[in-house]
Amino acid sequence: MPRETEPTKRSLREIPEVDFSTAKRLPRGKYAEKARRSFAVAIVEQKLFARFGSSDAVNAALRAIVEAADAVKYPAKKKRPSHSSRRTAT
Repeated sequence: MPRETEPTKRSLREIPEVDFSTAKRLPRGKYAEKARRSFAVAIVEQKLFARFGSSDAVNAALRAIVEAADAVKYPAKKKRPSHSSRRTAT
């Protein structure tokens, strides 16, 4: 017995009509802004990624670099004397 794929006329008559003109429209790209705020993407060359093997390993290496950079204390820059302090008596 072949399976019917088309709805019968009777079943179509039983389906209530829907007025889509009163339906609420959803904004286009509803979650696009949220996705932009919550995801950051960095492109890593294939050779580098192969060296690390996973994105977790890449993140761990980057965290180590940031921690090392934060640990380095840069000497404070010496203040240069202003022009007004160079006045000489004439």
